Amino acid sequence: MKPYYEHAGITIYHGDCREILPELSGVRCIVTDPPYVFGLASTAQEGKAGGWGDLMNNAAFFAALLGDFARLIGGNPGVVWMFNSWRSFPVLARAAYEARWPIESLMVWDKEWIGPGGPNGLRPSYELAALWIAGGYRIRDRGTYDIWREQWSSHKPSGHPAEKPEPLLRRMIQAGDFEGIVLDPFLGSGSTLVAAKNLGRRAIGIEIEERYCEIAAKRLAQEVLPLESR
Repeated sequence: MKPYYEHAGITIYHGDCREILPELSGVRCIVTDPPYVFGLASTAQEGKAGGWGDLMNNAAFFAALLGDFARLIGGNPGVVWMFNSWRSFPVLARAAYEARWPIESLMVWDKEWIGPGGPNGLRPSYELAALWIAGGYRIRDRGTYDIWREQWSSHKPSGHPAEKPEPLLRRMIQAGDFEGIVLDPFLGSGSTLVAAKNLGRRAIGIEIEERYCEIAAKRLAQEVLPLESR
């Protein structure tokens, strides 16, 4: 399995994570932002988010993914952070049930910014991240609450539409004590690996679209910035 990029403990693989995950080991922290299963529909009448059956069918994919994550962590202290939304959370809840690995907490990311919305309802200002823990992992600061504020906007520096702010990802990685590799199997533009690099952690990213592998590799080729400059 040849890496797309490899330098100083950071590795990118170009391909389908379902094919690459079985080849990995030593992972302890997984921070990822998979597709939110929008645009699914069995019929044209079921609308943007698809039908309930479509959503629950996708739970099988995420349950299998959680099985891969559990195998990678292997009973060691480890953690999974997975971004989602109010629309896609039922899929993760069902997947957690099928994988027999309950969600420990649900973190609300307050973007301190109001996003676009429909003409009638509320405009969104948050996203969610589900937390799974294994092997005695715990959030280090017991005063940590479940709403995290990290300002964001419609401008995405990398051009990826779902880019997450690097300081937020750093905070996720730093939340608990663990030894081992950070993994993002839906790498996108590479923000999770940038966060890991800036923390001096080893990390692996997997991305199915080569154009985003290239963007991530270029970002990682830059020097680590001082904390006060970020």
